[in-house]
Amino acid sequence: MQYVLYVKSGQATSRLMTHVPRTTRSTVSSSDGAERPRRRTQTERSDAMRRRLIDATLHCLTKDGYAATTVSSIVRRAGVSRGAHLHHFPTKNSLILEATEFLMRRAYRLLGEMLLAIAEDADRVAAVVDGAWKTIYGTRHFGAYFELITAAKHDPDLASAMQALSERTLRTIDGAIDHYFEKRAEGVVTPRDLFVLTHWLLSGIAAGERASVSAADSRHFLEVWASMMATQMRSRRGVRTAPPRPADWSAG
Repeated sequence: MQYVLYVKSGQATSRLMTHVPRTTRSTVSSSDGAERPRRRTQTERSDAMRRRLIDATLHCLTKDGYAATTVSSIVRRAGVSRGAHLHHFPTKNSLILEATEFLMRRAYRLLGEMLLAIAEDADRVAAVVDGAWKTIYGTRHFGAYFELITAAKHDPDLASAMQALSERTLRTIDGAIDHYFEKRAEGVVTPRDLFVLTHWLLSGIAAGERASVSAADSRHFLEVWASMMATQMRSRRGVRTAPPRPADWSAG
């Protein structure tokens, strides 16, 4: 899912922080010559607030589950007022869905950086499976996605929103899949079909690891799946650029 392959300028972090990291503010010189921190713009303050709420939501979902994640627990974790939450996200589900989409966009960027860093085109099929596991499915934050899928079975509004998010995710990655990969011959399954199957397979392996599947077994079947994918699709030769930016992405 909302997952592969657009590279945003700048280096992405290797893990998701649960609090907004401290940033270095630029300085301005006052009339007395002393340098003082530049006051953040309203947009910067708003973006920082949204990020605090999103990080707190992911933490609560992963730690407490969907049912126990409340607006009160989120704002308490974020260290903000309830009014600040309502200003940015009118409902609990709107915040949860924004947090889920944030995770997907983050994975999309990280996987794109990884694929562009691979020198040999032939290695990209195996690398995308390995990278998807390490940046998405094998992480503790993927538990938040499981919580939402389970909750959606009993919440029609959440189910509808999750379905819309899933469809938007597929539209997002379609261009990236076509940019990096092609099928090996006419008549075989398409790379897009294989990526959809990859999502469901890796989701299942992740669910298994939460119960009884060992990490060694997970690794074995990831390698088996990557080998099977390579018989049906291959990397496009000579691709050294990022795919077009998804049209519905904001500048942030």
